[in-house]
Amino acid sequence: MRSVLVPIGEGRDSKWVVDYVVELYQREGLQVHLLNVQTPLPLYVTRFLNKQAVRDFHHENGMKSLQGAIERLDAAGVPHTDHVLVGRKAETIARFAREQRCDRIVLPKREAGLVSSLGLGSIGAQVRQLIGAGDQCDIWEVC
Repeated sequence: MRSVLVPIGEGRDSKWVVDYVVELYQREGLQVHLLNVQTPLPLYVTRFLNKQAVRDFHHENGMKSLQGAIERLDAAGVPHTDHVLVGRKAETIARFAREQRCDRIVLPKREAGLVSSLGLGSIGAQVRQLIGAGDQCDIWEVC
């Protein structure tokens, strides 16, 4: 069975991406991985907290970010596995896709802005570069 990775960011509407994945699931049957990547807390904050409190903080915030996508997939009857990881977004997405042997990564397409105009690119562009041309994982950006 083919697998698809759906990274969901904080505070972003994932409706279009999730609707697209529901359509794919209905056509092809897929294993769906929802992923939220949390930015690490700064050292000046974490040094005053125990490791479990930091892990719980990231997990709780990540699951809040995934909640809308989880509800939409559940309502459509699409089984999924939910993941919250901590790290740099593009690198973490690419590493997870490799480790889980995902066939596709479905990302929301971002409009060009200041970051893109400076040549830094979107998360999708960064993931595409990290995955590389020889990898078996397709990256789809959906409006």
